[in-house]
This record gives sequence, structure tokens and C-alpha cells, in this order.
Amino acid sequence: MSEVRNEKKDLRIKREEELKIIGMHCATCVSTVSKAISSVQGVKDVNVNLASGNARVVIENARLKDIVRAVRKAGYDVVTQKVTLKVSLSEEEAGKLISVLDNIPGIIDVKINPSSGFVILEINPATVTGDEIVEELRRRGYKAEITTESFKGKSDFRDLFTRLIIASVFSFLVFIFPAYQLFFSIPVQFYSGLRFHLGFLRALRNKTSNMDTLVSLSSNIAWFYSLYSYLIHSSNYFFEASSLLITFILIGKTLEAYIKEKTSDDVIRLQTVKARLTDGTLVDSSKLRVGDVVIVKSGEIIPADGIVDEGEGYVNESIYTGETIPVRKKKGDAVIGGSILTSGFLKVYVTRAGNRTYISQVIEAIREAETTRLPIQSLVDKVSSIFVPVVIGVSVLAFALWYVVSHSLTFSILISVAVLASACPCPFGLATPMAVMVGIRKLVKKGIKVRNAESLERLREAKYIVFDKTGTITTGEFIVKPIGDENAIKLACAVEKLSSHPVGKAIASLYDVKAEVKDFNEFQGEGVYGKVNDHDVIVGKREFVLKNCEEGLDADVLVCVDSKVVAGFLLEDKIRDGVVKLVNELKKYYEVIIATGDSSNFADKVGEVLGVKVYKGLSPDDKVELVRKLGKVIFVGDGVNDAQALKEALVGIAVSTGTDIAKYAGDIIVPSVLSIKYVIEQSKRTVRKIKENLAWAFTYNSVLIPISAGILYPFYLPPEYAALAMSMDSVLVSLWSFVQ
Repeated sequence: MSEVRNEKKDLRIKREEELKIIGMHCATCVSTVSKAISSVQGVKDVNVNLASGNARVVIENARLKDIVRAVRKAGYDVVTQKVTLKVSLSEEEAGKLISVLDNIPGIIDVKINPSSGFVILEINPATVTGDEIVEELRRRGYKAEITTESFKGKSDFRDLFTRLIIASVFSFLVFIFPAYQLFFSIPVQFYSGLRFHLGFLRALRNKTSNMDTLVSLSSNIAWFYSLYSYLIHSSNYFFEASSLLITFILIGKTLEAYIKEKTSDDVIRLQTVKARLTDGTLVDSSKLRVGDVVIVKSGEIIPADGIVDEGEGYVNESIYTGETIPVRKKKGDAVIGGSILTSGFLKVYVTRAGNRTYISQVIEAIREAETTRLPIQSLVDKVSSIFVPVVIGVSVLAFALWYVVSHSLTFSILISVAVLASACPCPFGLATPMAVMVGIRKLVKKGIKVRNAESLERLREAKYIVFDKTGTITTGEFIVKPIGDENAIKLACAVEKLSSHPVGKAIASLYDVKAEVKDFNEFQGEGVYGKVNDHDVIVGKREFVLKNCEEGLDADVLVCVDSKVVAGFLLEDKIRDGVVKLVNELKKYYEVIIATGDSSNFADKVGEVLGVKVYKGLSPDDKVELVRKLGKVIFVGDGVNDAQALKEALVGIAVSTGTDIAKYAGDIIVPSVLSIKYVIEQSKRTVRKIKENLAWAFTYNSVLIPISAGILYPFYLPPEYAALAMSMDSVLVSLWSFVQ
């Protein structure tokens, strides 16, 4: 979905919500949470209980989403639950469904992908359950069921195909046996066309209109007028028009459903495969558990994440890396579920199964991304909201004008029905989600995971692209040269063994020191402290160390022992292959900047080689401030100290080889920094395709509706052919979305 996201002002009546707050441990916490919730407009009363962790909130005309956001901004969290539904709806119904869900108490956030029918909800489990939401939707006429990412639900394509077959057979009989037109048209009108009639009734119940409104009105007007003429006059009836109208529309909708279903299956089919246990038993991969050992033969999909326990082979890991060249795997090597063993034989010890596997996370990210609402969709919403009423008005006007001109009730009704049958708001609703869906899947095939589809459009707005250096621009494999007192160097190695920073790991590898480190503390992006053999040892950036010690050696990293700088390290890293070319390409679109915590001279050297400005010696907070100062920034990073900047940036791009917290903070996750160029190019193609789809849908309807209204008389479109032309509009938009 494309996403349609809930951002409208909530108009619910006064009510009470009970939230479970996470992270409170004292009276100050209670006060902070209370103030945060009270600051939200529309909150009338708050009562926070430290013992139970509950917050009882009375709200009126306030959004629960804003309250949860306020709590999280204050540094706490709220217990919520994610529920995924599969709902049968047309593209133009998404806005109304949001309004329906928005008025159900306990729903925090709503994301909808109308092209696939998936609805992702964040709810307050203390107020509402998934089953209660489904029941409310069914009461309003929607077909809805709770699903999981691996559950595909009933096939819309199969349902449409069955109705199409019935409609085709009986429409053929309508032509072959004219005397029995009434009899043979009944299955077409009231079985094959039933989903359109029910959709029309659902739209009426929810005080909206959609494509079903137009199809049901046009086919029913044609059929019931024919019935009237058949019974009263025994002439001037045209049951074949109503039958072919439904049949031709079903042709288009069936093709459209087939395209969408195949697109949706493109990645999801990898999630559940058969796994062969060591005893030869075949089970679904979803049934595997950590500790199971599975056998994978040449050509088979690896069913879960794990470690090679036995055997050897070549694995295509393009689902993860984007590279199609197989990688050799032997005992002890890690393998990713969803990758393919192109040759060889493996026994794999399962380390992650079910929804914790990499492919499951990819699919969840795809679902999230497809439900992201792009700003361009606002225009579509405005058009769709008035489209059907305008078409009905044109139909009525065409009927009146032609009745005055021709004095023929039958011809005037045919023109009116043709107008209704020719117009369709579906292409407007499909234009964004189909383009986004195809674009995201193209990125996935390159090993790129998009967590927020809106970032694809934001990439075009950015003016700067800011790179972290260590591990992103460079390999992060530091070469360290020690200088100064050797004993101090060994003490530094002992302390740095407890550090997770790449520089710390490089320093620790110089000497294998067994000394015990007490009171260890790591200052993110600055340095470390520890007590070794009764010596106070500080290792870190020059500026950080000199705040606590007397000045001594000139080095990139200083070692301070008992308040005196007595040793240090000179650092050097290696620029990744291909980065120079990448940066030169990116300079065509953005101003490229490096922001690094490294304060060494090597950081300046990297800037000189790449020909870009360098901000060095930055703390994580400094990086955030830089992002805020520059404004529209794409930030690229891989470490813990990049997470805040990734979140703050207009678009955050995390490298998958980096830390989990960086990947969580990023809008887009790339397997390599070199993939960024492809991301930018694909984002341009996707946004361009959305605009082309919208332009096509607008032009197509603008031309077809006047022709159906008889503007080219004596040439005009009979209702059935107007319907065929209309149904092909959505098909063409769907197919054109693939040309990216």
C-alpha cells in the first residue's frame, strides 16, 4: 500500500483508555509520563500508577497515536500489539476503511495496502483485540480475517476466475439462444456480478462510493430495464449488454488480480518451503525449531538460518547480498534461509527459525514498506473522493440530453449505462501501490530492504548525503601503530578487549593480555576507562583523554595511565573498493560530506582522496546536530553511534553488515555502501512510474467518458464495450508499473 496511513484528526467522543507503560521505576518517572500524556491536545485527565505500570487516560477528540508517541518521546514505552488483517476491498475504499478503523477505540496506527488487501494495525491490547476489530469490520460489510505474513488467505484471483468462467459460458448462451436471454442472464447478473453488488451495498452502508457503485448501477439499470421491456413490451430488451458488461469487467479484474497475486508471491513463496530432517521426514520450514538439523541438496532452498554442520557446497545468497555469484560454504559457515544451494550437499544446524529468520524479516519489511503512504497519494485521495459522484452526474446529464434529442428511452439508457460502465477510479488507487510494490521487489532482489517506502520519494528532496567513515566509507579494519611506553600499551590492550568499537578491537589484538579489568566503562564514540593492576587507564580520542589527563604524546588515540599520557596509537584504515567512483557519481545529485568520530589525520586524508568536506571527532550527538543543521540530509552509517543520526535524517540508510541498532534505525538497509547508487536510481524510476500511472489514468478516463456519453455520435460505445475498455485501464496501469 502503497500505504494509506492514518493521519487524520480523530473525532471520537470522550472515552477512557488504559495503557501499560514500560520503563517506570520511581515517582519522577510517573510525573514525567503524566506530563508527557497531558501535553497532548484532547487529553482531559491522566492517572499513572507506578505499582501496576498502568496509565488511565481520559481523552476527547485526541489521537491515541499522539499519546503513545508522547510517551515514547519522553523515554518510556507502551505495550502495544501488531495485528495484520487481510481485507477484501477495492483501491478507492482505502480512505473510508481508515475512517472506520480510526473510530474503533484502542487502535493506535493504521496502514493499508489496498492492492494486496493487507492492513497492519498497532493496537492497545488492553482496549481491543484483533477478533473484535474483525467482527466490527464484518458488521460493516467488509470481509476480513486475521492473518500472518506467511498466510495468503483466499485467492481473489481464483474467486474472480470462477465468476468469469460462469459469466463467459452464460453470456455465450445469451447470444446463442436469444429467446432465453432472460433465463441465461440471471447467473451472470446475480452470481458473477454479486461481488460488485455487495460492494455497492457496503459502500452505501459506509456512506461512500467506489468502482462497485458504477458497475452495479450500470449492470442493474441495463438488466432491470431489459426485464421491464421484456415483460411489458416483449421488445427493446438487451440482456446481452448487462451480461457482457459484467463479463468484460471480470476479464479486466481477473487479469489485474493475477498480476497482483503473482507480484505478491514473488518473495513470499520463499518463506515456507519443505525442510528435510536427518531422518528423511519432510516438514514445513515454519515448523522448524532451533537445534534441528536439516539436509539440503543441490538446487534446493535453504529452509532456515543456520550453521553448516556437515558437507560443502556453493550457495546463491542474492536474497541477502544482491550478488548472484554463488559463495562456497563449508562446515562452520553461516547460511541464510531463502538462499539456494546451487551445487553440493549440506547438513544445516538451525539457529533461527519461524518469524525470526532473515527472509521473514525481509517479508515483514516489505509489508511495512508497501503500507507506507507517499505524499503524492494526497492528490489521488482528493480525485477519488469526487470521482464517482461526478461520473454519476455525467451519466444522468447524458441520459437527459439524449432523451431530449432522440426521444428514445432505450438509447438514452444505453448511453447513461455506458458512461457508468466506462469510468473507473481503480487506476488512480492502483497507480501508487503497484509502482511501489514493483520497485520494492526490484530492490529486494538486489539484497536491499526498504523499511519505509516514503523514503524512496524523500531521496529526491535531499540536498546532502552524509557518510559515516569507519566501516562505511572505509573497511573498518584498522592498522594501529603503537608509540610510547610498552607497558602502558599492554594496559590499553587489556581495557580495549572489553570494547565493541572497531578501533578498540584493533588495539586489543596487538597483545594478548590476561589482566583483570575492573570498573570498565565505555563512552560511546569517545573512549574507554578501566582499572588494571591498580592503575587507572583511559584510552580514547585526544580531546576526550586530555579532559582528564596531562598532555603528552601526539597521536590519533591516546593512552593515559594514572592521569598521565604515556602512550598512544597512530591509525590508518582502507577506503573500500568502488567508493571513490560512487562518491563521484553521487556528487551529481547531492553535496557529499563525511561525518566521523575519528579525529585522526587519516580522516582528513580520506576527505582529500574523495574530494569532500570532513567533519571529524564527532560524538553521536554531534552527528545529530550536524544533520539538523544541514536540513534535508541522507545519512549513511553502520554503527551504534550512527543510530540517532539515521533516525534524525530525512532518509537513513544503514549498511546490513553493521550493528542491529543501526539497521533498526534506518529507513533503507543496503548490503553494501555501493548499493546506494542503485537505490537512488530505482527511487527515481518508481516515483516517475507513479506519475506516469496517474497521468495515464486521468487521460484515459478523460477521453473514454465523453466518448461513452456520445460526443462522437453517430459513433458511440455500447455499454459492454465501454466496460471492457474501463476494465483494461487497471490492467494497463498494473502492467506499466513493471516497466521500471
